[in-house]
Amino acid sequence: MLSRENYRLKPDTPGQLGNKTILDNRTHPPHIENLHFIFDDWFEDDLIECFPCFLITERLLNKLEGLKGYIIKDAEVEFSPQFYDLNGNKKVPPFKWLYINGTSGDDFFIDEENYLVVSATAYEQINKEGNISNCEVQQ
Repeated sequence: MLSRENYRLKPDTPGQLGNKTILDNRTHPPHIENLHFIFDDWFEDDLIECFPCFLITERLLNKLEGLKGYIIKDAEVEFSPQFYDLNGNKKVPPFKWLYINGTSGDDFFIDEENYLVVSATAYEQINKEGNISNCEVQQ
């Protein structure tokens, strides 16, 4: 159950986990050690998902300073042939792995149904400073 101060986000999934991703699927959600993401398309959202991981542009990340419930990790990012077929040489900004480690009460956490939940403060910053037009938002 969401509190009125939180938002549940389902970001766009414009790609897939690559073969260099190291994961332990003995648990649900799987535990990821190394993230390799392959873009198949991109609709210019600054926050994207590839279950069970989230990626964020460095530009938007810089606007989230002081918020709690995440750490930043590097991700290896590539582009599939499909990406180039659909987008030509479209420029994609650098993305980082937004590793969610928060719990209820933090600005970022994963709920019992494995959705990303953000505080009103975090949502306001993300929505104001970034593009999340392809993200499903539930309050």
